Amino acid sequence: MGFGLQAQDIHFSQFFATPLFTNPAFTGHFDATYRFSGVIRQQWISVSPQPFRTFGGGVDVNGPLGLKPIGVGIHLAQDQAGLSSLTSTHLQIFIAGHIPITSKLKLHLGVSGGGYQQSIDYSRLSFGDQFNGIRYDDQLISADPGNRIDNAMFLNVAGGSFLEYKQSERLRVGLGYALYNINEPDRSFNAAYAVIQQQRHNLHVFSSVPIVAAWDLMPAVQFMRQGTQDELLLGSAIRYHLSTGPVKPQSVQLGLWGRTADALNVSAGFQTGGLYVGGAYDVNLSSLQPASRYRGGWEFAVIYTLSTVREKVKRLRQCPDYL
Repeated sequence: MGFGLQAQDIHFSQFFATPLFTNPAFTGHFDATYRFSGVIRQQWISVSPQPFRTFGGGVDVNGPLGLKPIGVGIHLAQDQAGLSSLTSTHLQIFIAGHIPITSKLKLHLGVSGGGYQQSIDYSRLSFGDQFNGIRYDDQLISADPGNRIDNAMFLNVAGGSFLEYKQSERLRVGLGYALYNINEPDRSFNAAYAVIQQQRHNLHVFSSVPIVAAWDLMPAVQFMRQGTQDELLLGSAIRYHLSTGPVKPQSVQLGLWGRTADALNVSAGFQTGGLYVGGAYDVNLSSLQPASRYRGGWEFAVIYTLSTVREKVKRLRQCPDYL
């Protein structure tokens, strides 16, 4: 008996802390020269003996070689799912352009492309022909995998845009759209049929509004649609500025987010200078809740921005002979 399953691209609850994952247009979109970012997520440990794990990390540059309107970057991600260790590894290269429309309004456009590699370990799965009539025997070699391959590689392309109005660091709003899997690659392990990775649409809004004194409200929303499946994630964080000095500003933030018909998400973050550290936890509220017992997954993200350090030039002046 055969039947079809539906799945989705990897995604993160802290979409506001994974810039290269959210939109290629965010490449080089920050007030420094270099940005290093990383994220790790683990989920479904209450449902599966082999939890799902996702890792991601990258670096992007604002104004490489002095080209200020340009951003470039590279990102590596790996996702491990289920008992079969279904593993996807993604290596993407990014480039973006940042176009000022007015002094406070800017349009960001970006594209990304790279290679995806995925593998599966059939030896970790159990098949019906490994039952010897009395019990399951893991020493029996199953013929079920047949001519399926355990490794596949393909190319993938994405593009995006982001329009942002920025009056100050604390007062800003932006609307973005990104399209992933533009070329709809075939991800099948079996040469007999195709498994097309459908295009994924990502629409998102980010904002920051000062409310009183050192407090900011940071509402955001992300809507994604892939094939017939969609996801809406919305909520807000509230940020308190411990220090607003130009040398080393510091702030803390707490957020509450909801993924419709799926989960409630709580986030927390700390910013000091160019370093941001954040964490989140999903409370599962979907129809899987009887098995998950409300436990979804945890997530940890870090972003570090670094400005170019220029060595101080020593200027020597010769004293005139007549002095």
